[in-house]
Amino acid sequence: MPAELLLIGLSLLLRLATFGVVMNYVNVSRHRIAWWLIAAAMMLMALENVFQLLGEAGLSDLAYRSNIRPLAGFVVSVLILSGTLLIRRILKRLSKAERTQSSINRRYQMLFNNSSDQIFVMEAAGRLLEVNHSACERLGYSREQLLQKKFAELKSSRSAEGVQDHLDEIRRKGIHIFETELLSSTGKRIPLEMSCRFIAIDDKPCITCVARNISERKELEKRVLIATIETEENERSRFAREIHDGLGPLLSTIKLYVNELETSEQEEREAHTRYINQLIDEAVSNARNIANNITPKIITDYGLLRSLEEFCTGINATKLLHIRFLPKGISQNLGSTIELTLYRIITELINNTIKHAQAQQVIIELKQEGSCIRLSYKDDGIGFELDKALEKGDHTLGLRNIISRVRSLKGDFSFRNTLPGIEVKIRLDSKN
Repeated sequence: MPAELLLIGLSLLLRLATFGVVMNYVNVSRHRIAWWLIAAAMMLMALENVFQLLGEAGLSDLAYRSNIRPLAGFVVSVLILSGTLLIRRILKRLSKAERTQSSINRRYQMLFNNSSDQIFVMEAAGRLLEVNHSACERLGYSREQLLQKKFAELKSSRSAEGVQDHLDEIRRKGIHIFETELLSSTGKRIPLEMSCRFIAIDDKPCITCVARNISERKELEKRVLIATIETEENERSRFAREIHDGLGPLLSTIKLYVNELETSEQEEREAHTRYINQLIDEAVSNARNIANNITPKIITDYGLLRSLEEFCTGINATKLLHIRFLPKGISQNLGSTIELTLYRIITELINNTIKHAQAQQVIIELKQEGSCIRLSYKDDGIGFELDKALEKGDHTLGLRNIISRVRSLKGDFSFRNTLPGIEVKIRLDSKN
């Protein structure tokens, strides 16, 4: 008897323990019905043990009645079966979700590692947690080597000092885009544009950075800067030559005749005066022409649209080229810098078309939407390759000037060889 009572007591404790475990699942699971059913079955089985103990102590005979035990066993079986079937459905859904998650992970890994951009995942403090294949290839490190480094250790010496500032900015704003330089394993400097976001991975704050190589852009900016400097020097030299060769001799001659006035007879003095006036008129005209080369007078007097219409009308009158100028929504107060830049760009494009394109027609669209100004220039000529043209000599100086003017106003320049012809698109912000 004592052994039987011990077994009944242990069975009661195990069933109560199972009930407690199941109730814990009820609290944490989204599918509570299944666990409620199993918990009810465990409670009935525990009650059966309780009545067995009471029966052994002579306090109750309920556990030994012929109709009670089969009914209780039937109810317990139904409850456990129902709960088990519901759990089976839950497990099938979970298995399907795991397969879906596995498929998503594979796709993510494929996209992550096949991206042409370099991708870095790091802790908020800057230690690398994950990198893709492109980052390993560009920097010349293995994945294992990179995961042992902090992001600051990949920076070039002149970029390393700003790491903490960038990290603080990312944490403060949640997103930060900046330019920096990384060092490869061979010591090569790699200029990059970094687009970083502050995210949470497994409830842990992390930073993801997508890095795009901008070596070609930096090289183009360098060439444009050199072209800009060369253009400014050429302009200064040209103005100096025009002043020296045009105004210089006239002013020297005027001075000579003024000196002669003191010793000349009346008749000679009158002749000298007339000639001095002619020289002064010519000097004024030369000065006006030099000033007009710096800022066209027609823009000052009539504005951008009238100036461009007059210029296009003059070209059309030669019948060498037909130009369609289509302005839309252009404000009358763009500012002298924007107007002069657009005038120089459009006239230079037309000049290039006349000189090199062998075109019959040009279409110029100039639109304004708010502060955004869009220029579209198309011709039907023989076209050319932009990169090859930029590598050539002085005869492409006009093209370099156009790009440098756009960059100086922080605008965007795009070129397409449409064959026949070319298409140039420029976007400027009148608020810059």
